[in-house]
Amino acid sequence: MVHSYNDHVSILKFIERNWHLDPLTIRSRDNLPNPRAHEDNPYVPANAPAIGDLFDMFDLDQGDDDGKERRDQPQRTVAE
Repeated sequence: MVHSYNDHVSILKFIERNWHLDPLTIRSRDNLPNPRAHEDNPYVPANAPAIGDLFDMFDLDQGDDDGKERRDQPQRTVAE
């Protein structure tokens, strides 16, 4: 379960972080920092205004069902 504050801009922040892209503009909401939670209330960011980038919702390094890491397997090309 994730308690970080996210909204529709979070998917944009996720794309920018995952593919190392710059924010759209200096004034856009995707420039806001990722939230840091209060110990007593995880639902309200201590550093408001803040919007999450969804990275805490995914485990992008998880392995296959057989326990082997996917990155250890040969990469297939479109031609194969």
